[in-house]
Amino acid sequence: MITQAEYKIRRQKLSEFIKEGVLILPGNISYIRNHDVEFDFRQNSDFWYLTGFNEPNTIMVLTFNPSIEYILFVEPYDVNYHIWLGERTGIEGAINNFKADKAYPINEINNILPEIIAEFSNIYYRNGTNFNVDSIINKYSNSNLRSVIGTRGNYNLRKKDVIESTHIIDPIPFISQLRLYKSDNEIELIKNAINISKTGFEHTLNILKPGINEYEIQTELEYQFRKNGSRYNAYPAIIASGENACVLHYINNNSFLNDDEFILIDAGAEYENYASDITRTYMISNNINSLKKMIYDIVFDAQQKAINSVKPNTTLSKIHKIALEVLVQGLKDIKILKGSKDEIIERNLYKEFYMHGTSHWLGLDVHDTCPYTLNQKDILLEPGMIFTVEPGLYFTNRSRYSDKNQILSGTGVRIEDDILVTENGHINLSSDISYR
Repeated sequence: MITQAEYKIRRQKLSEFIKEGVLILPGNISYIRNHDVEFDFRQNSDFWYLTGFNEPNTIMVLTFNPSIEYILFVEPYDVNYHIWLGERTGIEGAINNFKADKAYPINEINNILPEIIAEFSNIYYRNGTNFNVDSIINKYSNSNLRSVIGTRGNYNLRKKDVIESTHIIDPIPFISQLRLYKSDNEIELIKNAINISKTGFEHTLNILKPGINEYEIQTELEYQFRKNGSRYNAYPAIIASGENACVLHYINNNSFLNDDEFILIDAGAEYENYASDITRTYMISNNINSLKKMIYDIVFDAQQKAINSVKPNTTLSKIHKIALEVLVQGLKDIKILKGSKDEIIERNLYKEFYMHGTSHWLGLDVHDTCPYTLNQKDILLEPGMIFTVEPGLYFTNRSRYSDKNQILSGTGVRIEDDILVTENGHINLSSDISYR
């Protein structure tokens, strides 16, 4: 569980990037699914990371002057809303329960926000995230520009004596950099999500058989997620048998299983907004070609060697290279690729069979928004970072095949685990989930 004390520490850490200015971060709004039915609400991850506030139509404002003031604009308590949809936190709850220094009704933002931003030259806000805030900032910055260049009119916009030009700066890269490092509490939440995922994956092994449909597996898997405390998936489950596994983000999940195929299951439970991301490729029966089994072994070997290389001060690029070299060598060994390993990699000849990266960050988002480079240099791994390792090989009818490997057409294998960087190396957080 993340405490309000930890959320406060996160907000304070932003002062490493912001010495003076105002940061404006809208939460998500509710979206209509159809007619008068709304989608389930899921809070914006950056907003959640800094507040823990899980209601729609909310805006956070932080002022750095240099001390930090924390302001929330929220929907006020409404008895009719309470009757139909549930209790809102309201103004008092935002202050008492979420430790805001000030809180205002969201419908007053057009009056109050211009007064707040008038104090500052630097406005930290990502344009396009909230139409109303866009309008407020654009109106303000355009008026301020007119006052700076001396266009006719008496624009008393600032309480400071000296009017300077306004800078609008995207704050998300700063927040994303903070999100690279997972606290002990965050690590525990991700472990919980992974353990719930394990329950679902282990259950599917008991029901796999030829003739059932992919959606039956999805249903059983997600039932275990819900039963064990995960209200939502971290992302739509991929239940891909046979050639469907060659579609990287396949989510139709409506084909029947054949006994001579693999089934690729890429799914993860979400727990208190933190994601897990697991992929396993299982044989549906023992009636599977030996060449397909060799492909599985190549991918598994690549994944394990890549995971074993994880330690502080290496990079995701180096981990990818290790996995890639094993995959390429394996494809050479079974005569699918020809030539030197270096030439195959340099000319991207492998991309017909392996077209994605090996790793991505994991956290509040399944593809966490943390940076991969800083000042054009790869991020060095440090303790507390969590990411995936997921090599794969895919053989589709889009590819050019020889008579020898035509048997592989419609075969996709991917294996994925969630890895925590530690002081001395790493921990594979999902290694207890059966691989075969």
